[in-house]
Parts: sequence; C-alpha cells; structure tokens
Amino acid sequence: MKGTMSSIAAILCRSAPPDPALVRRMLAAAPHYGNNHTIKVQGSCVVGVCGESDGIGSAISVEGDWIAGFAGRLDNAAEISALVTNLGFRPTSPAPADLLRSAFQAYGSEAPNRLRGVFAAVVTNGHDLWCFRDHLGWRSLFYRDDPAGFFVASEAKQIIAGTGILKEPNLEVLELLFYGRLTKETPSALKGIKRLPQATVMVVNSSGTAKAQPYWRPAEILEMSRLSADELGDGFSEVFGKTIRRSLTGQDVISLSGGIDSPAVAGFAAPLHRELTGRPISALSTVYPNHPKVDERVYIELIAKYLEIDLHTFTPQAGPWDDVARWCRLFDGPIPTLSLDEVTEYYKQAYQLGFRNVLSGDIAEAVFNLNRHVVGHLVTHARWRPLLNMVRTLRQQGTSWKQLGHLMLTPFIPGWLANRYLHFRGLDYPFKIPNWLDARKINEVPFRRDLLPPGRDRWAMVQLRPFSGDSLTLEAGEVCAMLCGVTARCPFSDIDVIEFFLSLPAELKFPDLRSKTLMRRLIRGHVPDEILDRRTKTFFTDYIMSHINYAPLRQFLVNPASRIHGVKYEILADRIERQDFKLIDYAWANDLVRIHAFLSLW
Repeated sequence: MKGTMSSIAAILCRSAPPDPALVRRMLAAAPHYGNNHTIKVQGSCVVGVCGESDGIGSAISVEGDWIAGFAGRLDNAAEISALVTNLGFRPTSPAPADLLRSAFQAYGSEAPNRLRGVFAAVVTNGHDLWCFRDHLGWRSLFYRDDPAGFFVASEAKQIIAGTGILKEPNLEVLELLFYGRLTKETPSALKGIKRLPQATVMVVNSSGTAKAQPYWRPAEILEMSRLSADELGDGFSEVFGKTIRRSLTGQDVISLSGGIDSPAVAGFAAPLHRELTGRPISALSTVYPNHPKVDERVYIELIAKYLEIDLHTFTPQAGPWDDVARWCRLFDGPIPTLSLDEVTEYYKQAYQLGFRNVLSGDIAEAVFNLNRHVVGHLVTHARWRPLLNMVRTLRQQGTSWKQLGHLMLTPFIPGWLANRYLHFRGLDYPFKIPNWLDARKINEVPFRRDLLPPGRDRWAMVQLRPFSGDSLTLEAGEVCAMLCGVTARCPFSDIDVIEFFLSLPAELKFPDLRSKTLMRRLIRGHVPDEILDRRTKTFFTDYIMSHINYAPLRQFLVNPASRIHGVKYEILADRIERQDFKLIDYAWANDLVRIHAFLSLW
C-alpha cells in the first residue's frame, strides 16, 4: 500500500442483524487500498475503513453513542477542533474521525461544509446514517438502497460485493459520457449503483427512507463580497497563502508549466516552503524537445530562476490509451478525457525523485476565467457605472461599437433563437463533427447551452456550472496519485479560494474580457513579468497528433459487440484503417475508445 490509500464502506441494515464480515468483503473487493481493515458496529450499522489511520488517511472514531468513518485528508483539523470545543463538543482525539463525530454533534448535516480537504465519510448513531464526500468530489462514494439495507462504499465494485447484484454496464450512462452530458447526479457506469453527488449529504434511516440534501450552496455566495478593488490583492494573498500553507508537507514538488496557473501556485509556495523548511521548493515539469511549439522550457526555466526553485524535467513517453482496459476495470467505468497512464507516469517520476506531495494549478480556469456573459450581466442587472467602465476599457482595447452592441443585446435574445441562428450560419457544430458521427444526435442538446437560461441568469450559471458537473476526472486523478505513493494538491480547488472568487462582483472578477486579467494583477510581483505579459498560448495539437496509436482504436472500435447510438462504426473503421485522423476525430474517439474498452470486459 502506498501514500494515503484509503477507502470506506458501510451498511445500514434493515432486514438482518449487522454483519461485519459483509463490510470486510466490501473493503476486500478493492485490494489496491491494502488490507488494513478497521470495522465497528453501532446499532444496525456497520462501518469499515481500509488504509492508513495516522490522522492523514482513514480512521474510525473511538467507541461511543456515535461513530464516524473517515477516508482522505482533513486540512483544517485544528480549526475544527477549536470550533467544536468552543461549542461544548470536545473531540476525544485529534484524529479526523473523532473530529468529524464532534462536528456532526455540533452542526448536524451542515458539518461537512465546515471541513476542508479531500474526503469521503460516514457518520451514524446506530439507527440513522449520514454519508458524504468533499465539496468538489475528489473522493468518490457509491451507494445502493434496497430493502435489505443501505450500502455505501468508495467504489462501485465494493457495492456489488456487498449486495451480490449482477455486474453489468449501464449503456445509458456510457452514452451520456460520450456526448458530454454527465451531471453530478448521473449514476455509476455499472447498473443498479448510484453515485453520491459531491457537496451532498445522504441522510438514511432504518425505516427505509434515504434523502440527499446539499451541504454547500455556491449560488448563495455569488457576488456577496464587499471588498473594494484596492483590497482585492490583500484579500487574495490572505486566502491563497493560507491554502498554500496547509498544502505543504516538506516533501513537496510543483507541477510547473509556463502558463499562469501553476506559476501562481509556485509564486506563493516557494517563499512559504523556504520559511517552513529552510530549503527551496522543487518543481517537476514536462518538456517536449521534439515538439518546439509545445515545449515551454524557456518559460519554466525563467520562473524557476526567478523563484529560486530546484527544477527537474522529464519527457513523457506514455500514450493516451495505454492500458485503457485495465484502468476501466479499476474504476468500474471509463474515465473521460484524462490519460491515466500519462498521469501516473508523471506521479511515478515525482515519487522516484523523493517527493510525496505534488502541487498543481489544476481547475484554475473554472475558478477565475469564465468571463462569458459578463457584459450582459451588467446590462440586465442595471449596473450602469461598472458597465460604463467596462465599455471604456473594451474600447481602449480595440473592441468596436458593433461588437459592444452585440454583447449588450445578446441577453435579450432567447436561447433557442440564438442557437438556431448559430446553426443557420454554420457557427455551431458543422466543423466540429467527424463524418462518422450523426450530427442530429449531437445536436439533441444545443451547441451553446450557456444561452438557454434567461439572459439575466446566464453569467451566474456559467460561474456555477463547474460545480454541478461530474467529478470523474478528479476522482481518477486522486486515485492515480495514491497508487503512485504521492498526494495531489490543487490549491485552486480549495473551497476558501473558490468562494473568494465566487463572491467577487462580476466587474471586479472580470475587469475586461481578456483571459485571466485579474489573476495577472493579483500575482504580479510573485512571478516574472515576462510570464504575466505573455499573450501567446501553448496548444498541444502537434504532440497529440504525433501520439495517436491506431492499435487500440482498431482493437476496440472496429466491429464492437455493443454500439453507441449516433456512431457510424463502418465509416469509423474505414478512417481507422486509413489512419487519417484529424484533431477533431481524436477529440471524439478519445472517450469512445475508453467506453468500448470498458464494454470489452464483458
């Protein structure tokens, strides 16, 4: 067992006495978490954890009227301990599970919103059960509710081990995945098993009632900040600095690129790491010497020199579909987009260099760079002074009056009409659909879904959408890191950081329509000006096209036993045989090959 591998399983029994052996069987069904099982019975409930119980990984609370099981990392343990102690619920120990039990006694179902970190957890008083996972869903939880009991566990295969149901694929879910229509409520890729949405508490009782309720409501945070433009810098530094500090372990490395996101992490982490350890922090960067348009070495070295970072580089060798069937078996379904062999190749390199904690700039785009509809938001909410300032800024940047008029009128155009116009002009999918896909199937959902809500709601929906989608890639990345013996930390995914940006008024979050304008201002002085003033963006087209491996495409997509509706497999087979994929073919086939690799397991 490596790193902080940990899983959790529990049963609230309804028709038979609680059976610890059944929970042990559930834990054993996922052997990659190890065999260090701890199981406790409380009334009609059995809770088990597998993995480390050193305050970082998994644990079960001490004996009492309530028990809690915790798998993952709790970042703000000291803060939670102080809060619950002040309310009269002193924890029996600083272990996460004991802190969680006290937090639930103090705050009830709202307790998870107080936690920070990456976790899945179960709390029970013997006749009721609460289960939940972290705000963004880095740790997974699956469940099945039937007359025999309520079964919940870290992996779908563990639910099958506990319930004995037949293991078979859910073709409806696989089709949703292929067409990019997954939501956080979408069930597992295995039939009969549901996925607990992130930021949600499932409340279950022994009489047969199970109810899910959100514990985090990001919509309530939108534009609630009262910080002025002059106070933003200090406010961000305080929040981001606190997040970086609780992310550092002393065995840290930064996944550094030449963009804005990971250098922002490095700009704060480098001085804090030196302060905490007396040593410079390290970075591990991927470089592409055979693909000059992709290689960012010159920018990475500039950042490393500026921040006095100990830089390591390596050239990746893994392909996007290496061992794809094995990964599908491990995760009980296909993982969209993410090349898991490439991810683990990086983490293994970090481990071999002696690092155990990897910091990255992941998900930053979703946190502070979704600027679509900001002008329409100011117009529809009668924010005239900010709108005037925005117009002045955009005009100075070269935006025409015609373009400005378009931005101001768009919120008043119904979404169905706007999408019809885009389709008539050929501005939606015509150039984004390979000849082996049915355009009618793809267009069942409009190309511009962001135009469907009423005009005054569009900006808000864009800001919130990243937190209502599926969490498959986050879950998979977390497990890959654990398998390689490291932890993966993404400071921009810290809820305090997310809430900081969600709370900003639109005109402060997006002072213009250029990419990451506010972030460039907030981190100036922390990273080199040459990085902040860089206007070119690196595209990986050359690298991707040079690494297309037609062997797995031929193996899984030519004459498959099961088929996804809308895919013209005969034409696809011909394209594979001719080996003439373009980037758009790769983009669609990327997930299709994963889906059929999963289906090939039957």
